[in-house]
Amino acid sequence: MASDLFDKFRFGQGGTNHRPSAPQPDSSESGTGASALPPGTAGTVPGTADGNAVRAGSTFDKSQLGQIFIPPSLLNLDNSNAPKMDEAMFKRFRDFIYEQCGISFTENKKYLLEGRIAKRLEAHNLSTFDEYFRLISTSAAAREELPSLFEVVTINETYFFRNPPQFEALEQVILPEILKAKQAQGNKKLRIWSAASSSGEEAYTMSMLILERIKPQFPGFTFEIVGSDINTAVLEKARTGVFKEYSVRNMPAHYLNKYFTREGDKYVLTPEVRSQVKFMCINLYDTPTMRTMTGFDVIFCCNVLIYFDTIAKQQVVADLYDALNKTGYLFIGYSESLHGVSKAFKLVHFPKTIAYKKE
Repeated sequence: MASDLFDKFRFGQGGTNHRPSAPQPDSSESGTGASALPPGTAGTVPGTADGNAVRAGSTFDKSQLGQIFIPPSLLNLDNSNAPKMDEAMFKRFRDFIYEQCGISFTENKKYLLEGRIAKRLEAHNLSTFDEYFRLISTSAAAREELPSLFEVVTINETYFFRNPPQFEALEQVILPEILKAKQAQGNKKLRIWSAASSSGEEAYTMSMLILERIKPQFPGFTFEIVGSDINTAVLEKARTGVFKEYSVRNMPAHYLNKYFTREGDKYVLTPEVRSQVKFMCINLYDTPTMRTMTGFDVIFCCNVLIYFDTIAKQQVVADLYDALNKTGYLFIGYSESLHGVSKAFKLVHFPKTIAYKKE
């Protein structure tokens, strides 16, 4: 009973990112929202669409980018001229970032942290990491600088219709189940949270699905989608509703034609898609703020937990559990698991994906 939508792109039609038949770690890209660089990304040779590695020493043709999956944020990553941290300074930055947002940098990622924070040294015309650490450690200065620090130490890699089996489960099973129960109770509002939503593609995908597939079945309902991220820069981009071809590369033609207008090399979302979504700056590791996020029927928090240690995961997942209504659902990334993190949810299996249900 798969919908026409998912028949069109379940196996990568319209794009070159072929989804395996069983959930696999999403190693070619980082998470949807704020996250450290995935382990093993730097220094590896990306594969082409047919699974062959790019030969060492071969000429790289940028026209091949449609076949070679390289996140744009990594194309110009060059740390060769970056200042170097000693171990003590690395630990100070690592601990500071962990305390602020729960993202954990292991020691073998020190060079990544060096290169990324070096961008902020340049922005402030500073010559040493110690000077920058004093800047972010000063309460008045930190309030202004922390958003920029979070921006450089996180990667926000996403695109529309990224995880088709999850959206299929949402459209065909979860939303009808929840909406029928609400209908019987006389409750005509449904809320979804795209936690760590990056530049908004995930949240807007759900908005289009609701407009196309759900609203015709359940007229009279109000739908609210909240997209959140720790990175204020990507949130500003999300609010514009303007995207480039990279973001829409897996978009079914019907959705692209119906819900976007083309302006040069840009794709602009229609107001009806944008009107169902609002964006907020939320730090998932900030429990007092997380406790204000309540009353959600579905939460997507994909490809974020893998960058937290166990203690941080337990805290974040507990807060997500509290944010859900009873019988609500939580989706996480294919390479993530709540094993050893939480026993509060019921594991629910769907074709080629799983979800966690609050009972």
